[in-house]
Amino acid sequence: MAAALKQALHADPGVAGALPEQLPVVDVDGSSVDDDAFSPIEDWTARSARWITQAIVVGLVVMMGAEMLVRSAFGWSVQFSNEIGGYSLVAITFLSLGSGQLLHAYHRVHFLDGRLGPIGRARMRLLFDLAATAVAAVLLFEMARFEWLTWKSDDVAATGLMTPLWIPRLVMPLGVLILTWALLRTLAGDWRRLVAANAGRGE
Repeated sequence: MAAALKQALHADPGVAGALPEQLPVVDVDGSSVDDDAFSPIEDWTARSARWITQAIVVGLVVMMGAEMLVRSAFGWSVQFSNEIGGYSLVAITFLSLGSGQLLHAYHRVHFLDGRLGPIGRARMRLLFDLAATAVAAVLLFEMARFEWLTWKSDDVAATGLMTPLWIPRLVMPLGVLILTWALLRTLAGDWRRLVAANAGRGE
């Protein structure tokens, strides 16, 4: 039912006016979740970043397996494994941000939800996501500035690979950019939810 409402809303934004109150969707085990008909779905930017993240995780598993194999069999190490592993962890952290937001993977505190009506809940979500978007915008500016300084300085890693540092650091502004876009889409859904709740009170 929730999936059908969500698809209808994305197909026709005017459906929001016909949904005056959106209670939290109840999962099969009876627990409430954050997804509802006004929540944006995962778009191609977040989905592509998630696929890249999943591929990096698989690559890390293969690389660590190869590292353990050569250590036990030949007594030597793949010299670049630590460096590549560090870059991979940074990429996983930042590229998964937008998908985590759209798939409701982050923890939310719900102790106030039970004390608020639909309008109060809609307002609280709007204010929270607005604050999160402001923080993400500041992070995006700083990450882009950091990447630009790295590019101009031609810094390289003090390792055998001598990796230009702008390459692994590029995932930081890219990941925050995807997160900011996801938050902006979330804000649009929050606004539609609040308008629908107000319309329902007027009726």
